[in-house]
Amino acid sequence: MVDQERTSLPQFPKLIFLDTNIVQNLHSFRELIYDHFLSDEMEKKIVTGGQRFSDDIFALEHFMALGQRVGWPIAVSANTLYELEASNRPALISWGGELAQFFYYGSVESDKEVLGNSYSELNHLTAIQRLRLAELLDDLPQESDRQLVIDAREYGCDFFVTMDYKTIWHHRQCVAPLGVNIVRPVELLEYIRPWAGLLA
Repeated sequence: MVDQERTSLPQFPKLIFLDTNIVQNLHSFRELIYDHFLSDEMEKKIVTGGQRFSDDIFALEHFMALGQRVGWPIAVSANTLYELEASNRPALISWGGELAQFFYYGSVESDKEVLGNSYSELNHLTAIQRLRLAELLDDLPQESDRQLVIDAREYGCDFFVTMDYKTIWHHRQCVAPLGVNIVRPVELLEYIRPWAGLLA
């Protein structure tokens, strides 16, 4: 019965790339996302961000709650850490480093069956290949965004989750030919929702 259910489910995410703003929000709203505690100050910040922002923050809470039980194959890159360093927030930078260590030394090596290969076995892109991919992503207004998407492509990610509504998510169609799905947290949660009953 379970096998029949699995055949009707969407393909389970192989590897999910976290945009820099997702890493920042996981840290800024960590009491809600990981401890399910919503302070008055945090609630004001969420409300101020608008309905879309609110939907995505609470989607991150649900997504990570499921992830605490089953683990999620997530990835960040050196470019992610470079962007975090510009924040001059030591705690945030340290948090990003922990996520990077989890990817490089934890999730990939410990679950090769899910990912299909380990980070060390990936075919790294040459500088010329990255340049050509950047040209394909010319619609993305920021060079830093292009490099993050290329990182996701290099790692073999099938999903790139972002709350960058005006740039990466807005121009998501130009990324589609690379085989990387650009999604908001609420969209990713909806995608994996059919798996929730089997993974819980």
